Amino acid sequence: MPASITITGRLAFDPETRKTRGGDTVCNLKIPVDTGWGDNKTTTWWKVTIFGKRAETAAKYLRKRSWVTVTGEPSVETWTRKDGSGDGWSPSVKAHAWDFVGNKADNDSPDDSPAERGLPKSAAVYSDANLSELPF
Repeated sequence: MPASITITGRLAFDPETRKTRGGDTVCNLKIPVDTGWGDNKTTTWWKVTIFGKRAETAAKYLRKRSWVTVTGEPSVETWTRKDGSGDGWSPSVKAHAWDFVGNKADNDSPDDSPAERGLPKSAAVYSDANLSELPF
C-alpha cells in the first residue's frame, strides 16, 4: 500500500490546467505549508497534481487564496540547478481526493454582507463582528 499524506492550505496561485494527449484533464496546484514559528519558521511549497474529473472540478471552483485539503501519494521531484550549485528538490502529491475547507465566506472580503456571501439572512446573527459574543 503506498504512503498517503494530507495537506491543508491556501492556494498560492490559480490552478493550472491542461489536457493530456488522451484528452484527460490535469490540474496543478501550489500549496505553501508553514512549519515552526519565529526564526525557525519555514515554508514548504507542495506541488499537487489532480487528474480526470476531480481535476475538472478543481479547475472550475478553486482560485488563488482558496482553502483546500488534499490527500494523495507523496513523492519528491529532484533536478540539477541551472547555475550548477547542486541539486534541487520539491515535494509533490499525486492527489486521490481534495475538498474545500471552510465556506465561501473564507475567500471573500470581510466587508461582504452575509447576503453577498451567499448565506441566509439568519447568518447575520453570527457574523465575524460578533463571534466573541457566542456562548461557547
